[in-house]
Amino acid sequence: MTPAEAYWQTSRRLTLTLLSVWFVVTFVAVFFARELDRINLFGWPLSFYMAAQGVMLVYLAIVVIYTVRMRRAEQELHAANEQHHGD
Repeated sequence: MTPAEAYWQTSRRLTLTLLSVWFVVTFVAVFFARELDRINLFGWPLSFYMAAQGVMLVYLAIVVIYTVRMRRAEQELHAANEQHHGD
């Protein structure tokens, strides 16, 4: 497998994984939010915390993870290209 093919395979796998996390957090958690109302933290239902704080933190984590992992993959691609071309 060439470095470019490995890069795009890594990119697709990471994107699909993070989109799956996004889907679960956005739609599955909202679907079951009523069941989470039975659990209270500091007088507020757990679904309130998920909607107000938790979901936003997960979205932020998705962006950070994508940025860090793709930066690393791009550095590996550039290093492999430099090694291959002898620059």
